[in-house]
This record gives sequence, C-alpha cells and structure tokens, in this order.
Amino acid sequence: MTIISYKFSKILIPVFAGLLSLCFLVFAALYIYSINGVAMRTFGIQSDEQRILQLKEEVRSLEVERAHLVVGSWLEQKARELNLSTAGPVYFVARDSSVAIDITL
Repeated sequence: MTIISYKFSKILIPVFAGLLSLCFLVFAALYIYSINGVAMRTFGIQSDEQRILQLKEEVRSLEVERAHLVVGSWLEQKARELNLSTAGPVYFVARDSSVAIDITL
C-alpha cells in the first residue's frame, strides 16, 4: 500500500502543481483584463470631461454673440425712438489721444 500511495503521490503532485499554475495564469489574465477595462473607462471619462469643457466654452461664446446681437438691435430701436441721427465726420485733434472734435457744430 505504501508503494501505491508513493506512486500516486508522485503523479498527483505534478498534476496539482500544473492545475495550480493554470489557475494562477487564468486569474492573472482576468485581473489584467479588468485593469485594462478600468484604464480604458478612465481615459474615456477624461476625454468626455475635455469635450464637456469645450462645449461649455462654445456655449459661452454663443451666449456672448447672442448678447451682442440683441444689444445691437436694441440700440437701433432706441435710436429710432429718440430720433437720433448718424454723426458727421469726426476729426481727431491728435492721433495718440482720445480727444475728438465734430466740425459740423
């Protein structure tokens, strides 16, 4: 009986070691696959956040453009209500100053 158990253990230990190695490799592959998935989702989130920032900037610029358009039409309407007319030619006293004079007075 001891000879049979010795032969059986001589076969069983390498088989057990092989199965253990195979299980280790399978779990290692699953771990690497899951880490890769997490990394890909992280990069996806970062690119989505960058896209959100770009879209927010675009919305902001469109709101500014809309405000300019609204103010322009509002000013024209107020000018018509107040019977304002366009100014004549304006001549600057000096090029480097902001002083101007209207000759049509």
